[in-house]
Amino acid sequence: MSATPTSFVVPLTHLQRRPGNMWETDTQFVVPEDMGVALARIEPGSLMDADVRLESVLDGVLVSADVDYTVSAECSRCLEPLTWNETTSLVELFLYPETDSRGREIRAQGGAGDADSDSETVSRYVVDDCVDLEEVIRDSVVVDLPLKPLCDPDCPGLCPTCGERLDTGSHDHPVTDPRWAALGALREELPPTTA
Repeated sequence: MSATPTSFVVPLTHLQRRPGNMWETDTQFVVPEDMGVALARIEPGSLMDADVRLESVLDGVLVSADVDYTVSAECSRCLEPLTWNETTSLVELFLYPETDSRGREIRAQGGAGDADSDSETVSRYVVDDCVDLEEVIRDSVVVDLPLKPLCDPDCPGLCPTCGERLDTGSHDHPVTDPRWAALGALREELPPTTA
């Protein structure tokens, strides 16, 4: 592991720019604020362990990574807190920027990815001799998070009357229809009948 956690930017200083060269590193990334869905998330500020492999190809750098992280969630039925470890694998191609005959970039890159005008694919680029993996890792991790996590597939959930878990105690609560409440009050005002 690297000595200190880093941002998601990985420099290419150790990778030669000839096709076929490869460089591997183990690193840690600090999780940003918004990596999650409604009931499941990766805690901001926590660490992700990543095994990253960078390969030089003709048009750019092929990045492969296995990312380990801890998911914090709430059961969608009983709202109990849950945590578990997860691993996500990803492969992404980062293209070298187009250059003219003098080696200057033809078009300025606004960031890690640009949408191609004729398709739905997103092209990602090497910027300042670095690859930024934040968006790629976020896309891979968030897709794998469950929208409705469960503490147990058979979790019965919460009692709609008292709000306690249905698998604890008895939940035979007398339920009166509120539309009849006024009649119940009148009944209490009547004198007792004698037979």
